[in-house]
Amino acid sequence: MSAGTIELDLCGEVVAVPVEVVRAIAAAAAARAGVSSRHRDLSLLLGRALDSRKVTLSRAEVRTLRAVLEEDERVAAGPAGSELLRAASNA
Repeated sequence: MSAGTIELDLCGEVVAVPVEVVRAIAAAAAARAGVSSRHRDLSLLLGRALDSRKVTLSRAEVRTLRAVLEEDERVAAGPAGSELLRAASNA
């Protein structure tokens, strides 16, 4: 894992994601936090991951991650977002 990535464990599948992508996903999830506690929880977990450089997500959190990626094309754009969406869909 490089200094510019965060390690996301998606139910056993570990994906190295650029810090900028994790930050964008956390922000997109936070924007929906008033409507969904699952989005709020995901944004908090990803915010902590920015400090610790790794996080393990439960199945429910992976489903929320996938929803955020599907809802916001800007977040899922690029190879890192596409790889993360693929991994989240397979988890």
